[in-house]
Amino acid sequence: MKGERYIILLLVVALLCGCATGRRTTKRTTWQTAQATNCIATATMDSMQYTIGCSMHVVRDSIIILVVRPMMNIEMGRFEITPKEVVAIDKINRQYTKSIISKNTPIVPRIRWNDLQSFAAGEKAQKGDKVTLTYSYKGHLVRLDMTYGDIVYDTPMGIRRLNVDKYKYVDTFFE
Repeated sequence: MKGERYIILLLVVALLCGCATGRRTTKRTTWQTAQATNCIATATMDSMQYTIGCSMHVVRDSIIILVVRPMMNIEMGRFEITPKEVVAIDKINRQYTKSIISKNTPIVPRIRWNDLQSFAAGEKAQKGDKVTLTYSYKGHLVRLDMTYGDIVYDTPMGIRRLNVDKYKYVDTFFE
């Protein structure tokens, strides 16, 4: 009888350890590519708040592409972020702008690349988790809350930057 209890206890411990290991492997810190789809982002600056659907594609130490799809999975805009610059593209009005990532601007504070890369890749998140990235800039609180959908790591991705030749450059987004 004691032998059966011991075996059952070992099976339960093995099962629980296996489940814990499975949960931990979804929280990746070493990856080369990451893709988070079906995400819900809430951007808040002071009293203004916007909630949008989006997806993120990340290549470690290279590029982050945040695609904004607020309705019916139609791409309305995107942010292409590299360690050096942020390119915001408004596909509805066919215009874009650029900003240096290490430079403070009225809208975008100086952002740390590693924070942004970790956030976009969902390193600390599982499906349904809500993660917050907050910056304070010139008395304004800028906060981005992300509820992650599906997160996939180290899969081949055909990431390509959008050709902005068809769009009008506008410098008033960030300056």
